[in-house]
Amino acid sequence: MNIQLTEKKEQIFISTLKLINTFGFHGSPMSKIAKDADVAVGSIYHYFPSKEDLILELYWYCKEILNKKVFSTVDTTLPYEVRFKETWRNLVLYYLDNLQHFGFLEQFYGSPFYEGIRKNIFQQKSERNVLINFMDEGVKLKLLKDLNVRLLISAYLGVAISLVRGCLYENTKPTDEEIDIMVDIIWNGVKK
Repeated sequence: MNIQLTEKKEQIFISTLKLINTFGFHGSPMSKIAKDADVAVGSIYHYFPSKEDLILELYWYCKEILNKKVFSTVDTTLPYEVRFKETWRNLVLYYLDNLQHFGFLEQFYGSPFYEGIRKNIFQQKSERNVLINFMDEGVKLKLLKDLNVRLLISAYLGVAISLVRGCLYENTKPTDEEIDIMVDIIWNGVKK
């Protein structure tokens, strides 16, 4: 399911991302978002019945962009291990190049907004859940340990997020060699 975007809606998303990263969820009221997006408050409510709806739809918007950038450039005919590693590399580089998305997702995953949809995300294996489906594929191919997918995702994403956070704190970027070392550690930990 793709989120249909209009120019106004995308501007609202861009402003919301910027403001949430600066002021947090509570410090970004609809009036402030409207002013920053240069739209009427009524326009926001035309697209989003509530701030919660805006934030949830912004989450899916960010996830769709992330999934497209991270997964679509990986050749699906390659062996699973190669795709596993390339996808992880793409994820780290995406986060480092898209800090507003990274910051928003970090806040979102620690918020009540995510708690409200978390259970459904793991129960619904839809096209939106690209990473869940990718991990399931590895388990079905008997290449990954037969573990709960949440554990596999925690190992996969947790290391990526930790690496990105460290780079942000140190104002550095990981070298190709460091990325290769980290993804090998993950692979060796979850492979069957």
